[in-house]
Amino acid sequence: MRIARPKPPETSFRRKRAPPPQATRFLLASLATGLIFVALLAVVFVPRGLDFGNQIPTVLVELRIATEGGVRILVNATTAVYSLSEYGAILTRDNETIASLGPGLAGGSVALAFVDYDADGRLDPGDSFPLSASIPGSYRFEIFFRLDRRVGFLAWDGALG
Repeated sequence: MRIARPKPPETSFRRKRAPPPQATRFLLASLATGLIFVALLAVVFVPRGLDFGNQIPTVLVELRIATEGGVRILVNATTAVYSLSEYGAILTRDNETIASLGPGLAGGSVALAFVDYDADGRLDPGDSFPLSASIPGSYRFEIFFRLDRRVGFLAWDGALG
């Protein structure tokens, strides 16, 4: 026995009446709920995405003490290289500031100075901080990035040199 194939419709399907009001209300409510949900997601996530646009870069400076050719603190490594104008430094002995270098690591003295080894105007490996630490005490040397963020630190007890 053979089953006959259905014949293709002669005209395209046309709805004879409008969808029931319940279906129309359901579709409209679903659309409104979806739009409200998307708006709430935007209110929550867009500000969080924009919040990270103005972060201060992470800079770390690795320091070590060198005594050959005079006592100095050498910059061993840095995670990022920036202009000297972004940095400042402080040398303290027994929690009292004995010397400081302002923006650009300028204003050196006998107690603390800065030498830009390659004269490129940036703090990078090879640069040094000659210092005078001949009085016994508890010393602490700190480098600040943008004058408010400590990026390098070295502490030692006793006199050097």
